[in-house]
Amino acid sequence: MKNIAITCFVLIAVCVGLQAKKVVKAPYFMATNTSQIEFEKVTLGKDTTWIDAKIYSIPGEDVRIDSTAVLQIGGKTYAYLGGNGFSKELWTKTPASGELAVTLKFEPIPMDTESFDFFEMSEKKDEGWNIYGVRLDGKKPEIGIPEKLLNQQLDYSQPLPDPDLKNGKTVIYGRILGYDPTHGIALKFNCTDWLFFDVFGQSVPVTEDGSFRYETNMMLPGEATLRVGRKRFELFLMPGGKLEVTINLPEIFWSESHLFGKKENGQLIWFEGTYAALNTELVKHAGLMNIYSADHFYENICGVTPAQYKKYVTKIYEKNRGEILKNKSLSDAVRTYMINKLEMSYFFAIRGYKGNISYAPMISGKKGVKRADMTVDESYYDDILELDFIHSPYIRYGSYPDFVRAATEDFKGKFEPQPVWEDILRAKPLGSTLARLKPLSEKQMLTLDSISEPEIKKALTVKNKEVMDLLAESANKTGYTVCQLDTAVTADGLLAVVTRPYRGKVVLIDMWNTWCGPCMRAMNSLKPVKEELKDVVYVYIADESSPEGKWKITIPDIHGIHYRITNEQSSALGKLYEYPGIPTYFVIDREGKLSYKVTGFPGAEVMKEELLKAGK
Repeated sequence: MKNIAITCFVLIAVCVGLQAKKVVKAPYFMATNTSQIEFEKVTLGKDTTWIDAKIYSIPGEDVRIDSTAVLQIGGKTYAYLGGNGFSKELWTKTPASGELAVTLKFEPIPMDTESFDFFEMSEKKDEGWNIYGVRLDGKKPEIGIPEKLLNQQLDYSQPLPDPDLKNGKTVIYGRILGYDPTHGIALKFNCTDWLFFDVFGQSVPVTEDGSFRYETNMMLPGEATLRVGRKRFELFLMPGGKLEVTINLPEIFWSESHLFGKKENGQLIWFEGTYAALNTELVKHAGLMNIYSADHFYENICGVTPAQYKKYVTKIYEKNRGEILKNKSLSDAVRTYMINKLEMSYFFAIRGYKGNISYAPMISGKKGVKRADMTVDESYYDDILELDFIHSPYIRYGSYPDFVRAATEDFKGKFEPQPVWEDILRAKPLGSTLARLKPLSEKQMLTLDSISEPEIKKALTVKNKEVMDLLAESANKTGYTVCQLDTAVTADGLLAVVTRPYRGKVVLIDMWNTWCGPCMRAMNSLKPVKEELKDVVYVYIADESSPEGKWKITIPDIHGIHYRITNEQSSALGKLYEYPGIPTYFVIDREGKLSYKVTGFPGAEVMKEELLKAGK
């Protein structure tokens, strides 16, 4: 009996011990802002929550988890306690493998927790590593994919449209499945048409339920790009067309992870409407159309000679071309389109050998690599001057003006000029101006009048009216003031000049730019503070990297005093005050003295505290 009792006691103790821990391996998550850290296992204990993670970085680079890291469940946070063999305060070097396995310890979270968020920098969420919706039920989340998409039947026999010039409105609309506005996921659109390419892309507003809609004028069928976070989707659009897009956001993140990337192969995006089948195929095979999509492209061309570069690029081209041609599942339309795009990519890769080799060390992070002699003779380009795409009507898709510029400059006399070339060369600078949301000048309007192709002239006219309407709408808004700063003002006197009119008041200076996503998100987070502390003067300083037109239509919604300084003034200010980037904030007290400086948004509460402190 005694032995039986002891046995029962031991079994109970074991069961209690087992119940004291909950282990979830390879937990799914809903979103993340980084690919540098992944959670491989979460263990919930009575006194501690352990997370076995892996950090991915450049070999030899110092990494750590910020001491302010937390796990958040609803409105409650659980603090970071350090790690096993991984100091809470000190930096650790990434090994030669580029992978650092760590165990992170946190305050214990409840055993019945269904999911949590990880914030590396709880007060500066725009700066740290964040992982949202880490699931503890051990199951793959149900995203709620519509039944019509799961059973979708598409027509892959549709031929490519003729690349004729005909202006028309194109509509892109749809929904992001698994979208949560608190995760900070941005949607950007970029249309690679003849005239209005915008390197930064256009931000597409997304509603709380994940719905979006974007309209643009197109002059001919061609390519576009839709970016969801870090993921890029190649699109094919038609003037007058409507393309409905459904995006599986969690699946995108899983596909990009080291942990799930190989075993998760769910569909990332669905298309309905105009050329839905072609777009579906492009998503699957887009990497084959672009020479630069090759793994470690810039790393592999560091320090090579032009001859070595050409051999390497040609090998990529021939490999990709072979894969496209042997893939019997491709439709005739997408095969033709992809070969055309690949040949154009190859053409520009060889033409641009000098710039690619020169910038490779900087792009790949291998600074200091000695550059080879860049001299080549004319025969270097022989192969690309014989490519089939040059004689195809589909050369007009996409970046045709870049080819025209190459044909009339680098390869002048090698090609028979086309009637539309002269109009393209006249129109391209006008399009670049309008892409920066700057209306055409009187002189530029005269150039517009000299263009003979009516569809090119119409596209420029429509865009110019759009820009003027946007600027007029912005100018009618209130709550903001634009001030000019003399270009002669030096860095050491700039803050004093800007704040002098407001002596006796607290001034918050926000260094930002239109292309800075964290800057814009921080402004939104600071709105409640601005509403509360109305006596504070809010000054916003951008530089010339913010296109003037974009800046003008953005600032009316940012109430305060606005300056746009030169790049030289901005650079000098950064060196003087030793801040590495933006957003950067200066708090100036009532006496005109600097009381607080920080790079990166410190959080609304911290900012409020510093503003109140400066006002005492």
